[in-house]
Amino acid sequence: MELESHLSQDLNRNRKNGTTTKTMKSSSGTFELETPRDRSGSFEPELVKKNQTHMSDEIEGKMLSLFSLGNSYSQISDHIENIYSVSFSKSTITAVTDKLIPMLEEWRKWC
Repeated sequence: MELESHLSQDLNRNRKNGTTTKTMKSSSGTFELETPRDRSGSFEPELVKKNQTHMSDEIEGKMLSLFSLGNSYSQISDHIENIYSVSFSKSTITAVTDKLIPMLEEWRKWC
């Protein structure tokens, strides 16, 4: 979505040019992230900036929120990709959502 908006505003004949893989760090560990790019190199994603190496708390929070609402890993991945134009693997989403397991187990003890 971000890339399409950027390309529609570009008066030159700029267009999509695949993706770039970068290694990101989060509180859950490291993972590979694919971000879209354009031919002229003028596209700057809003959520995961060029040269950014740490995942924002916003994305992680969205993943946890979607998981807590009962979404599957593929649904979470699709939703994040549709909104932010970045893709996350199932293992990355699992690493983030695994943070909830100790909290859920503690909660179950009190119910």
